[in-house]
Amino acid sequence: MHDFKDVIENAISKDLAIIGGQIQFLFPDGTCELYWLKYDSTKRENNESWIDYCKRTKKECLEQFDRLVETTDFEKAGLESFDFLKVKKQNGFNILDYMICILYFKDNAN
Repeated sequence: MHDFKDVIENAISKDLAIIGGQIQFLFPDGTCELYWLKYDSTKRENNESWIDYCKRTKKECLEQFDRLVETTDFEKAGLESFDFLKVKKQNGFNILDYMICILYFKDNAN
């Protein structure tokens, strides 16, 4: 999570829009996607310039992400939703070390 905002800034500097993403726990032997813990932007509006669209998606995504970070106990959400994570924790894993923040981008090619 520490580099999330840097990735967003880098994407915007390359004129990429942020479609959104979600929280996942990624282990070599399984993935637990918390698809409801998301930070999605809205679609491009008619007559919206590409640069304005990129800037708006950045703002929308960051606002939602910050809200999630402020209001969500990610470990609790994962443990309540996935027995797989409960077993990992019982086996001594710090499941937060396996949490990732997925991001999806869009370029101006289409």
